[in-house]
Amino acid sequence: MPRLRTSTVIALGILGAALAAAPSASGAPGDVEVPAPPPQVLGDGLIVPGQRVGTIRLAMSLQQILDAAGDGYRREVFEEHGIILYEWRAKGLWVSLEARTRAVRVISVFGTTDRFRTDKGITLMMPFPRAETAYGREYRRWLCAEDRILLVRYPGLGLQFGVVNDPSKPMIHRRIFQIGVFKPGPLPAVQGCRETSSP
Repeated sequence: MPRLRTSTVIALGILGAALAAAPSASGAPGDVEVPAPPPQVLGDGLIVPGQRVGTIRLAMSLQQILDAAGDGYRREVFEEHGIILYEWRAKGLWVSLEARTRAVRVISVFGTTDRFRTDKGITLMMPFPRAETAYGREYRRWLCAEDRILLVRYPGLGLQFGVVNDPSKPMIHRRIFQIGVFKPGPLPAVQGCRETSSP
């Protein structure tokens, strides 16, 4: 049975590969920049808390989401978490459903592209303090030590950020690798993670 951390590890792997492909600071001979394929942005790329990511809306049915996002997805069932996850890796898109009801739970983008942005201009790979300045400190957060991430949720807004929590990787430590939207209100506790107090 797959564990939910599989998708987090995949996203962090993509993030690490993208950073590894970037030119080194030395600019030494033999350093080659490998351009990444351009991300496929859905609609306007706007992330509206509690509502949508591009053209994908929380109010849509699964079939409407599949039609809008297109082919090329992978589906995983995480029975122990009660979640079904659809992933469009080329688009950097995750959609999670409640396994029992099939209701859309969270829509999120992940990776290194800055082509998705929130209503307040926050993009992937920005340092988390920028999001905190934009949205305030009315959030709950969970430390997921095994995955080396900090999950920050704004229940009143329906907005969450996945933040890299790995001081051994200073280029990406405390940077946003995932931005998601959900219906405002509490989501279930994050299994395998420890809730920590807000700073």
